Amino acid sequence: MDHDVTALVEDWLAGPNSEANGYFGYQAVEHYRPAVLHWLTVGCGAGGRPDPDLYLQPTPMALQNWAIAYATAARSRDAACGAVRSFYRWAETPMAAGGPGLVPSGTARSLQFQRGGNFSAGLPGRELLTPDQCRWLAQAADRYTGTRREGPHRARALVYLSLNHYLWGRASADDVFRPGQITAMRLSGRHQEQHRTTWDVPQKNASSDATRLQPVHHDAVRAIDEYLAEDPTGRPRRAAAVPDTGHLFTTVNGRPLEPMSVLRILRTVAATHPDLEEIAPKLSADAIAHSPSGEPAAQTGPS
Repeated sequence: MDHDVTALVEDWLAGPNSEANGYFGYQAVEHYRPAVLHWLTVGCGAGGRPDPDLYLQPTPMALQNWAIAYATAARSRDAACGAVRSFYRWAETPMAAGGPGLVPSGTARSLQFQRGGNFSAGLPGRELLTPDQCRWLAQAADRYTGTRREGPHRARALVYLSLNHYLWGRASADDVFRPGQITAMRLSGRHQEQHRTTWDVPQKNASSDATRLQPVHHDAVRAIDEYLAEDPTGRPRRAAAVPDTGHLFTTVNGRPLEPMSVLRILRTVAATHPDLEEIAPKLSADAIAHSPSGEPAAQTGPS
């Protein structure tokens, strides 16, 4: 059965979109639209026309081959593939739930490349961390003594949030915290449900006010609580400007922390561990976010 693929793409972009917890932001729409249309009309085209047999039964190999031709930069290829997978997550939503029900459930997940198979993983400085390296990074955070201007508590909380998916021991995008999401977290975004802690977290490529509740591992919660507590002299460890912006993480002057500062702190902490010292200067947010989770990490304290 033929479909108007342009109309399908516009329906998907118009939302609401569960992945963005509402609606995609303007920049996401501008990048997603041409990528997905090109996939449907060229990557899944035959004789200049979209072929339903191809776009309704996509394969990871077809997606990978299309991305190589579609974009030159590795990160642009990854972004294009992410847009296509997002489209299929919407396309597999049943009609009873407000979706088109075009493809079977699990189609989007089937388009994931094998572990470490994202294009950016092969770039210099984009090598993924192994489970051992993730564990060593957590150990480095536990042993980190801070700087002359600031103690170790903010850095430890940032590291543990960045390793949230590793701590849970499960490979789920819902458990990943990227620097831009971490720095946008607010004090008021915390939710406690018995022993489970979740946080209102802005979603990547979503509109500025779109958030989703993300589970925070109890080790990361403990690190955050220590950062928010007072030091032995009774002074708050989290600096606040006047008026307080309400951001969870702030600079020593009380201003909201910037995403690049998170990366700088991660590298600084990693450099203190002898097994991470060599890779620390090249450590990237992608390397941590895409790293395998391995087994549940119960032993994260100092050893």
